[in-house]
Amino acid sequence: MTTQMIWFLTPLAMVINALCYRFGGCSKEEGKLKYPWVPSWMFNSKTRDVGVSLITVGWMALCYPAVDWFCYVTTFGASWGALSTYWDFLFEFDNYWFHGFMIGVAKIGFAIATGMWFGFAIHILFLALAMGAVSALSGDVDVEELGRGAATGVTLPLMLLG
Repeated sequence: MTTQMIWFLTPLAMVINALCYRFGGCSKEEGKLKYPWVPSWMFNSKTRDVGVSLITVGWMALCYPAVDWFCYVTTFGASWGALSTYWDFLFEFDNYWFHGFMIGVAKIGFAIATGMWFGFAIHILFLALAMGAVSALSGDVDVEELGRGAATGVTLPLMLLG
C-alpha cells in the first residue's frame, strides 16, 4: 500500500465513520429534524455498529499488511460488539474512555498476526483518549458523536507503527 493511498483513505474513513457513528446514535425523529437529507433507515444503531465496523475492516484490508481472512471476520464482530456499548453495565455510567479502548482492542487479531504490537498499543491509547476527551469536553451530542466516530477512522494509521 502506498503512502498516498493511506493519506486518501484515512480522511475518507474518518468522515464516513463520523457520519455512521452519529446517524446510528440519532432517533428517527432527531435525525429527520437535524439531517433531513439522510434516509430515515440510517437512523438506527446498526448504522453505527455495521458501518463503522465495515469501514474499519475495509481500511485494514487495503492499508495494513496482509493477514488471514479470519482476522477481518473476528475484527468485524469484535468491533460491532465494542461499538454497541458504552460499558455502563460495568461502570454504572457511560464510560467513553473504555468504549474507545475496547474499539481499539477489537483489532487485536491484526497485532497477533503481524507482531505490530507497538502500533496496536498506540492506536488503543489514542482512541481511548480521543473518545474520552471529546465526550468530557463537549456538551453537544453532535460534536461528541461525530468526534468519537471520526476518532475511529483517524487513529487507524497508528496501527501501522512497527
